[in-house]
Amino acid sequence: MALTNINYKTKIFGIIGNPLSHTLSPHIHNGLFNVYNYDGIYLAFEKENPEEFIKNCYKLFEVRGLSVTIPYKEVAYRLSSQQDNVSNYMQASNTLLFHDDGVFAYNTDGYGAVQAIIKGNKHFFSTNQGGDILILGSGGSAKGISYALLKEGIGNRKVLISGRNSETGVDLQNKLNSIQNGVSQFVSLTDVQNHKNDIELIINTTPVGMAGRPRTYILPSNFITKKQMVFDIVYNPIRTELAEIASKAGAVVVPGYEMLIYQAMRQFFLFTGINPDKAKVSKVRKWVEIKLEGK
Repeated sequence: MALTNINYKTKIFGIIGNPLSHTLSPHIHNGLFNVYNYDGIYLAFEKENPEEFIKNCYKLFEVRGLSVTIPYKEVAYRLSSQQDNVSNYMQASNTLLFHDDGVFAYNTDGYGAVQAIIKGNKHFFSTNQGGDILILGSGGSAKGISYALLKEGIGNRKVLISGRNSETGVDLQNKLNSIQNGVSQFVSLTDVQNHKNDIELIINTTPVGMAGRPRTYILPSNFITKKQMVFDIVYNPIRTELAEIASKAGAVVVPGYEMLIYQAMRQFFLFTGINPDKAKVSKVRKWVEIKLEGK
């Protein structure tokens, strides 16, 4: 909505994280508020102390809902009083709703990732046999996405977790194996090359490649092949180093902004009760592409 139309009834929403210079969430949600003539505004809250803000934002400012991004998803879960199944299992949340009787936590990352993968290969989850899935990173996004993959059904595939933090990687491996015995394995970045020929889908959930950070690449050289699908959840820049290398190798590349869009649509429904139809999703996709290509 236009700033001149803000009134005492206007509902306040926002995103909390650090950094937020890259975020497109205000662009998406405020755009949808306008399309649906919804009396709401969505702001960016870049905070170094998320706990204090989350605890007080409803009481002091009547913030109705928050999107939560890197690195505060585990904090959001911990500060909530009621959680959805994904949040509870993975102890990470990317959406908070504030009410008089508590803080409700949800995780829409997995839903967004599943929809993005289907857009890259509509048969991925309907095929019982296929190559394994490599997830880079073991933080809040990796937790939500990996849980959703298992719930969607990955057939006989394995979920390999790799990254610099072996402690959180092994912890995620164990969580996934408690859902589906033997489905997951932690693999160090130095050993991941040994699994190259087994990998069908690579998902980067780390901030490596994000705008404002060095353009780096954490996989071994020549790891990606044309038989793979590569999904980098980093969406700004629109073409990360990983996405460019994957494209040159002939792999199917799923843009990170697809997950952003689909998880935001689910958040918008949680915030407002409005479920954007396909036409609105296409409109949002155009907004995002124009915004990213213009940067």
